[in-house]
Amino acid sequence: MNYKTKLIFIALLPIILISMATIFVVNIQSVRLATAQAEIVEKMYLDLKHKELENYIQLARGAITPMYNSTLKTRRQAQREASEILRKMSYGEDNYFFAYDKKGKNIVNPRLTYFVGNNWYGLKNAEGKNIVRDMIKIGQEGGGFYEHIWLKPSSGNYVNKLAFSTYFPKWDWMLGTGIYLDDVAEKVHVVQAELQSSIRQTRFVLLLLTIGAIGVTTIILASLQLSEQRLADAKLKKLTARIVDIQEGERKRVSRELHDSISQLLVSAKYGIENALGHTRKGSKITRPIEKSITALDEAISEVRRISIDLRPSVLDDIGLAAAIKGLGTDFSAHSNFNVTVDAEPIQDLLIDEAKTALYRCVQESLTNAVKHSQADNVFITLKKTKTQIRLDINDDGRGTPLGVRFLQEATGLGLRNMQERIDSFGGKIQFTDIRPSGFGIRITLPIAKDGKRT
Repeated sequence: MNYKTKLIFIALLPIILISMATIFVVNIQSVRLATAQAEIVEKMYLDLKHKELENYIQLARGAITPMYNSTLKTRRQAQREASEILRKMSYGEDNYFFAYDKKGKNIVNPRLTYFVGNNWYGLKNAEGKNIVRDMIKIGQEGGGFYEHIWLKPSSGNYVNKLAFSTYFPKWDWMLGTGIYLDDVAEKVHVVQAELQSSIRQTRFVLLLLTIGAIGVTTIILASLQLSEQRLADAKLKKLTARIVDIQEGERKRVSRELHDSISQLLVSAKYGIENALGHTRKGSKITRPIEKSITALDEAISEVRRISIDLRPSVLDDIGLAAAIKGLGTDFSAHSNFNVTVDAEPIQDLLIDEAKTALYRCVQESLTNAVKHSQADNVFITLKKTKTQIRLDINDDGRGTPLGVRFLQEATGLGLRNMQERIDSFGGKIQFTDIRPSGFGIRITLPIAKDGKRT
């Protein structure tokens, strides 16, 4: 192997190894992210189905309660009127209410009319579940959900169905209704397909960058003369340094991109799921999948926390900075353990769009840090304008920083450094302070833009 071949090999090997390692990491993280996202989407839609069923069953109970409690009608008259009401209370193309007595005799079924009047207590589906018997038992025990395979009238196929049953003890009636779940699987599939498409595009871009880097390096090294060894060594060192700079610059850009977008969504999803977990009945079958989802989200958040975006959020274009911050505060209040109070003045065109984005991202990062570290009950955000500057104050009543502000900056890492870099780029100032007796404060000041330019 001659010198030039060795030189080419030495120069290309790091690029190939780094590219392979990058693609390998992207593959691993994409699988984790796809799994976590699928679980989140499925859980979200199932929660919506549960709430929808509860609302429908309450509506049906309310409709027949007057007959159930009536003292002016015979029991037969009241039951006949209640049955007629339930037969008419269908919703959607395939959804309806049904009723059975405690022995399994069908009283109401507007879709499968041949069920009415017959006893179905021993009916089993393809899974071997005694559907009618099980739902009567659930209703007698106080009511609840029941998932099974059942015929969908519109398609003629057997699909998963989520049902809810309740009981009327005076009449010995089980009242139930259900929603088919085939659309949930379709929605999860669509989300996964979109994510896989994005992953494939990312792999393709990485492959092109690798091929481009290899091609450029090969051309440069092939043009060198063996007799110019010193010059070749110098250029190789320069090229290596340049590659490192490009890699670091690209990592910084991509870091900012992901940290301020995907990370915030994952954090919101995590606390939403934790909130749902707190309201989930202990011992429920869905508790373990929720805990696994939270663990997967924690892993994903830790991997993308080092990244943030430099793109402008559309919410600023739509409703302005003041309204956007108020909306952000309302969002965090709804999904966290503290209350956010916002006093924001409209600033119109006193700042350029990039500066507004920087302030918005600083509020985002501050609230995220408050959720993770502050243990606060309240966060106060104030946006004010003077003749020469815009001032943003973010204060909480949490535990503060026992080891000092400098330690907090080093410990939280990327988030506060990104805030500092954003504000510095617009000629502004940012201060981190401990609030006595407890709490932590951030003050940001930006000079008002002149003629739409950076000051």
